[in-house]
Amino acid sequence: MIKAIIIDDEKNALDVLQMQIQQFCDDVQILAVCQGGTEGVKAINEFKPDLVFLDIEMPHVNGFDVLEMTKSHNFNVIFTTAYDQFAIKAFKFSAIDYLLKPIDILDLQQAIKKVKKQSDNYNLEEKIKLLLGQYKPTAINRQKIALPVGNMLEFFDVDAIVRVESDSNYSHVHLINQKKITLSKTLKDVEENIKGDPFFRVHQSHLINTNHVEKAVKGENAYVLMKDGTTITISRNRKDEFFNMFRKI
Repeated sequence: MIKAIIIDDEKNALDVLQMQIQQFCDDVQILAVCQGGTEGVKAINEFKPDLVFLDIEMPHVNGFDVLEMTKSHNFNVIFTTAYDQFAIKAFKFSAIDYLLKPIDILDLQQAIKKVKKQSDNYNLEEKIKLLLGQYKPTAINRQKIALPVGNMLEFFDVDAIVRVESDSNYSHVHLINQKKITLSKTLKDVEENIKGDPFFRVHQSHLINTNHVEKAVKGENAYVLMKDGTTITISRNRKDEFFNMFRKI
């Protein structure tokens, strides 16, 4: 029996892959399902799995960060990704397997068969070192962010954006000095454009710039107080990841 952990920042992706494994992969036991890289690192170090299904593009702690932050690499990795071709070439070079989203059940079963066929002396640590040496995500220039306003793109300094609020099929971008612009985009669309540090989705209806957080209150009814005076609830399933970002401070 292969003992596995699933790591992804999207709950729907976690639920679907867990269901696929439970229904179609009898030789895999799921030890933990982790929403986000921070939770995933903790689970890997605690459960010491044989196999990790790992998403790449996760906010704050991505798939490559997870591999660098874990204490040892005595586990196989199957990336679950919609990532670019350069990354896929790196997977092939290092013999690390990957599944493109949406995941096909036959591809999933085939990937697990490959894990089972590996010899006992297969060097997992070396395989992951090869991957990390081949592919390091390049830092994105975060000095400016382009947002579609009307029939043009407007460019904003990162810290000019305080928060983005969902309003059905529209999004309100709240800027410094109490300015606001409205985009004919869903919050999910906006998040895809500006996701990653320093932006964090604290709630279904709110994406915030953590540089503008004045206070963060823990507890059952956790919330953040923004510098513009707005109080925003932190959803229950995002609390741990949010507060873990600031543990070292």
